[in-house]
Amino acid sequence: MSRLQKDDPSHSLEYLDLPTDLAPYLNGIYVWRTAETVIDDHIPAYSGQMVVIAQGRGRMQFGSTDLEDAGVASFLAPMGESRRIVVEGPAFVCGLSLNHLGWATLTGLAVDEHQDRFLEPDFVLGERLGDELTALIPRWHAGTLDDAGLAGAMCDVARKALTPLPNRQMAVIQRTVEWLASSIRPDINDLYATLPYSKRQAQRLVARFFGQSPVRLARRFRAIRAAAHMLRPDIPEPIETGIQAAFYDQAHMIKEIRYFTGLTPKGLQQNAGSFADYLLGPDGRTPLDPFAATARTGNAPPRDGDD
Repeated sequence: MSRLQKDDPSHSLEYLDLPTDLAPYLNGIYVWRTAETVIDDHIPAYSGQMVVIAQGRGRMQFGSTDLEDAGVASFLAPMGESRRIVVEGPAFVCGLSLNHLGWATLTGLAVDEHQDRFLEPDFVLGERLGDELTALIPRWHAGTLDDAGLAGAMCDVARKALTPLPNRQMAVIQRTVEWLASSIRPDINDLYATLPYSKRQAQRLVARFFGQSPVRLARRFRAIRAAAHMLRPDIPEPIETGIQAAFYDQAHMIKEIRYFTGLTPKGLQQNAGSFADYLLGPDGRTPLDPFAATARTGNAPPRDGDD
């Protein structure tokens, strides 16, 4: 068993251009291949995914000693902590990485009720669209869909599933992301001051769309943001100083980063090519600033309504 290794020719990861109409909902569209027999690694706490595993097998550990099978097509719900992943290859994976708005509008599922698990396509999309997603796999094997065609067909399924949110719920997502982006240790009162709800309602909706209370959410993104910056070959001194100051001490920083990424800061820098490196590092599509999608969340078509 092995971790991913950077610049290993047995792996390839390609990010495809985002369609303009889906850009408000997606972090990225990716195609990943590996020739490895078994990869045993960790995935950082990350956004929800709509995934097709057209070749190979993927399993993940969710809070027990058992590994849960992803199946050939599935949704990986947003993750609240790092999880162990085992890929049996050779493998081919095509996926849509959903941002917070994308998960809410495509699935309609509350993150705090469904996070950290695989979900069947029929459960998320309904039987018709779930079957349409799964039916793409034999078409890829038959050669009637190439890699880009498979990704495009997955985007078509996503388009059919999108249900715009009411304006005020969209505002919760957008303003929460903006609040997270404002500082590595944002003041929670600044968030409540911007939301069109009472404090109690705001807490409930943040948990619905992000999976956690604002306090715990800020803790997770602090660690993820610090890890993303640490993957840079040269961290600007003001950023490094800010990261150090955001934690109680060195031991606290190491513990938090390991909890949310699966690797210590030293491990992040030494394990080039790990899933954390792919998802958070400068060579991946995901920017170093994990909150770069903020500007896109405001471009989604709203729905009238107050809830």
